[in-house]
Amino acid sequence: MKTTRKKRPSIWAMSLTCLLATAWAGLALAADKYAPAPSTIKGWTEYAEPVRDLRDPAHRNPKYPWMPKGPFPFKPSWPRKDVPYTGEELLWMRDYGFWGGQTQDYAGYSPSANKRGLIVSKNFYIQRTHYWDNYDQLMNYETQGGMNGIFQKVFTILDNPPENRGFAQLTVKYNNAPGKWKDPDRYNYIPSLRRVRRSAGGDRQDDSLGYPLSNDDNGERQWWEYTYEIVAEDVLCEVGSAKGQAILGDPKVIVDSPYMPGTWGAGENPYRQDGCLEAWVVKATHKDPDYYLGYLLYWIEKRTKMELRCEQYDHYGELWRIDFETTWRLYPGGFKGGGGWGRQLLYSIDYKRDFWGLYWYMDWIFGAKIPESKYSTGELTKEFFWREPKKFRAITKFEYMPPYPPLYEEKVSKYRKGVAQIEPAVKKKMKERNDFWARHGGYDPWGWAQQTKFKDVK
Repeated sequence: MKTTRKKRPSIWAMSLTCLLATAWAGLALAADKYAPAPSTIKGWTEYAEPVRDLRDPAHRNPKYPWMPKGPFPFKPSWPRKDVPYTGEELLWMRDYGFWGGQTQDYAGYSPSANKRGLIVSKNFYIQRTHYWDNYDQLMNYETQGGMNGIFQKVFTILDNPPENRGFAQLTVKYNNAPGKWKDPDRYNYIPSLRRVRRSAGGDRQDDSLGYPLSNDDNGERQWWEYTYEIVAEDVLCEVGSAKGQAILGDPKVIVDSPYMPGTWGAGENPYRQDGCLEAWVVKATHKDPDYYLGYLLYWIEKRTKMELRCEQYDHYGELWRIDFETTWRLYPGGFKGGGGWGRQLLYSIDYKRDFWGLYWYMDWIFGAKIPESKYSTGELTKEFFWREPKKFRAITKFEYMPPYPPLYEEKVSKYRKGVAQIEPAVKKKMKERNDFWARHGGYDPWGWAQQTKFKDVK
């Protein structure tokens, strides 16, 4: 009887099989790295005990104890076994992301409305330079000038409204320390007077450039001035009237180009399966009891450490402002490599005055070559616009203003009692705005600005 012998697979076949297996494993790994973030909470989840700052010397900068221990970006300090960072660390990381790349050139459109329904629209053009190479230098006062060294210079010019066309401002901000404070320098060029006026210091709660936000809100807040507590976790599915990937941009870019490598959550998809984002809620209280705000609540997205929302409360616990609700997009390249986080939409509202607006940011250029001569009073007087205005649909009537940012009254908390104290007239107006856009299929800020939606709204 003849027996048949099984053929052994050839080396070529075995190699091909291994190659295919490796390829499939690689594909599976590639697909997995973009996997949605886990859903760990359903909504507002308040901690029984807040997570407080680490104040013992082992967790402080040995030379500057008002600063957390570095190096930056922070490795997880695990103040609690289920929370990788303190609120203090989160806000410093938020600040790094907020400022974006080392040099920036961008423009935007900003309609704001007051209590009477008067709309003021402004087109703004901004160039900005940061005078540090990495954030660890800044936290250790190792930049040129050390304490009170230059932190940032900003050149802003407006081309709208017509009566203010050419209004320009130069701002110089400094890296301060306790007991060694240098007020920002502001130089304003007023076209109707044909002159530059210097404004040193000024009240920190004064409106900035006529917007419903203070000078401190506009980048002059310094984080060592506060104490922090992480008081809750929360879920946000809408920010600045945007939803899903319109909040933080393409998750593949976030995964492939982490802005703070080595930090907890870096290089991970921040979006859950439902398109929502999870955030830690940090309560920040100024160390000066006479500071104009009682406290602030920051929603810091867990993986990117970007600020999604900030609520400001007065000393009586009443909700004063939302500064800000912000959507973002990550531009690859890193701080010095022509990249950074760029704002896309920003909500700001002062509930006490019913004064609010939504701002569109456009055409970010990171790594732009900005000559130092740009930051001079002589440049202010030129009334020079270095880029063409962006084409967008302007808001000309109050009824076309976006819906107010949501109050989230269902997020009941001892830290948010002031939400219930908003004036009934303001709440009524908020409902009217929401109802108007609901009748038109729901508001889409970019659909409005780019004229792809709401063509029936004349």
